[in-house]
Amino acid sequence: MPNEHRIDRRRFAESLVVSSGAITAMIGSSLSLNAEDKSPVEAKDTPSRPSEEVLLLTCLMQRYPSDHFDEAAIQGIFRDLRGDLARGKILSEFPLENSDEPCFEFRAYRNK
Repeated sequence: MPNEHRIDRRRFAESLVVSSGAITAMIGSSLSLNAEDKSPVEAKDTPSRPSEEVLLLTCLMQRYPSDHFDEAAIQGIFRDLRGDLARGKILSEFPLENSDEPCFEFRAYRNK
């Protein structure tokens, strides 16, 4: 039984390249990069890697494609991802001991 939502490998690879390139270009144009830190020779030698936010946004756009994603929606999702990653980094820096655990309170419910 053929599945109408099934996509073959070539179409998947094509959509992956197109969407990641478009999202990277859109996000890259809105971010200000500090070009004074590197000389043009260093910039050519080292390949630029996309940031974690861009990679997550690309993954989300590929997993949940929609016609509702305009530039404003993508920028909003990107800001949310950046904030979530920053909060996660702050939380991961908080030291925990082995004895730290959530406070569970158990009360038996009695039906009268």
